[in-house]
Amino acid sequence: MARSERDVTRRGRDIAIRIPRNAMVIVRVLVVVVVALGAIVGIGAIASANAPRTAANAAELQLQQGAAERDIERAYEQAADQVAKVRALNLAIGAAQADQIANRAITDLKTLRHSAFLKLAQEHGLSGADADAYAVSLEGRYTAAPVTKQPSPTPVLLAPRYYAVVSRMSELAIALTDQAVAQLTAPASQAPQPSPSPSGSARPTPTPTR
Repeated sequence: MARSERDVTRRGRDIAIRIPRNAMVIVRVLVVVVVALGAIVGIGAIASANAPRTAANAAELQLQQGAAERDIERAYEQAADQVAKVRALNLAIGAAQADQIANRAITDLKTLRHSAFLKLAQEHGLSGADADAYAVSLEGRYTAAPVTKQPSPTPVLLAPRYYAVVSRMSELAIALTDQAVAQLTAPASQAPQPSPSPSGSARPTPTPTR
């Protein structure tokens, strides 16, 4: 009788702690599903936060516009300053010829800057007289307060359409400056006569983008 009672007790204890195999499988599946759902939700949140927006608000557009304007003006000012510094040197060529080369380079740089501002105006939806007035107003503003004389603002990552205008402006400004410097510093016997406008790819075009 005592043995029988022990057997019953042992069987009862075994039954109490035994978990069916099917139940364990279900638990594992539920755990995997919960983890997977958590990962999907997390990835979705990160992707949503980092996804590029197709439209910018008014404040962001104004920030982009101002940064592009300053970058165009900065390219012009740095190029014009380089030409002026080289012209101030004791050059081998005559003063009249040096003045002609330097003045022509500055004129071409101003034309290039105006073209870049016009292109920027077009990106804002302006055209014709409105675009020209926009460009002229910027030129007047920066003549009175050059960018290179002002504190540097916080850098702005330009949108592709603005970057294309600024990049092309910088590229052509450098080409014009290099050509003028080469002519100014050439030996007197080799110095070429300045042409009416720079030749090749350095010649300013109505729009500074490719």
